Amino acid sequence: MPQTVDQASDEIRLLADVADGDRAAFRELYTRYSAPLFSLAIRLLGDHGAAEEALQDAFVKIWRNAHAYDPRKARPYTWAVTNLRRTCIDYLRKNRRAPSAVPLLDDDFAAPELHTRENIRRTTETHETSELVRSTLSTIAEPQRNALELALYSTLTHSEIAARLSQPVGTIKTWIRRGLLDLRAALKDATP
Repeated sequence: MPQTVDQASDEIRLLADVADGDRAAFRELYTRYSAPLFSLAIRLLGDHGAAEEALQDAFVKIWRNAHAYDPRKARPYTWAVTNLRRTCIDYLRKNRRAPSAVPLLDDDFAAPELHTRENIRRTTETHETSELVRSTLSTIAEPQRNALELALYSTLTHSEIAARLSQPVGTIKTWIRRGLLDLRAALKDATP
């Protein structure tokens, strides 16, 4: 399910509290974000141990940089995903590894201690949203879909995506932007 305005406001408040050094707020943010971020790290890195390390590093960055979060630029979860994605890219470059090409389901690797009733509900909602995103992506025109999937689910830069798809960087940026707009419109239509 998409995030409500109240949830986003609550998470903005949590990040502000984290920026002030509030450890309880940080624990709450970790509880909310760790399972879906861990799933994304596994998707990007293809390795359980590396994903754990990247998740830990990303949360250290979130703790240290919470003061830099700007709610005008992104929602808190999007900001956290960006931190994790950059951490995974750094890990891959440092270890000279290619990103995982194996598609993984978001809930396949959730740690057993994360299976509280609340986390199961959140994981279910995340999985439903992921399914909606996947089905919506299939309705987007192929050039935008290919560029958007590479931008979202790989660690490739715009230049690397352009090289892979044999297109100019400007075209790739346009396709990604159009793909995101199409995705947003389709998701808006699909949700009550």
